[in-house]
Amino acid sequence: MKKKHKKDKKEKHSDKKTKKKDKKNKENGYSKDDLYLFELSDVHSASTPNIKHLTEESVPLRPSHRSKSLDELREEAQEITDIMMENVVKIRDREGKLDDLCEKAESLNASTEMFQRTSVLIRRKQWWKNKKMTLLLIVVGACFLVLFTVIITLSASGSI
Repeated sequence: MKKKHKKDKKEKHSDKKTKKKDKKNKENGYSKDDLYLFELSDVHSASTPNIKHLTEESVPLRPSHRSKSLDELREEAQEITDIMMENVVKIRDREGKLDDLCEKAESLNASTEMFQRTSVLIRRKQWWKNKKMTLLLIVVGACFLVLFTVIITLSASGSI
């Protein structure tokens, strides 16, 4: 248990050192990879790097890229190109579908406006039809009331 604790302290201490180095490198404006390239090149020292004046031969590849052959790199580039071409085709298809969708939305909008206008006209016609029917019922009811009162007054006076 104590040995693990000591190892953890050592790891934390070494992590702090690397963080300080990384921070120092960031302050100079160069990443860890850039400084690696400058340290390996004979053209300039790491304290005053000038990446613009370096030739391709003087800049070695990073260790992760050294084992790859030129054919493997070309194959990777071709795969990436194929993927990008597929993405472009998908984007064009999506663009066409979006255009169709926009046209459908515009036609739906136009039909919605037309439906709204006709529904307002139908509502007004129905309102007037209901008002006419109500007025007709009132007139017929008034006629029956007048006729009924005339009959009652005549029967009360004894003329009928």
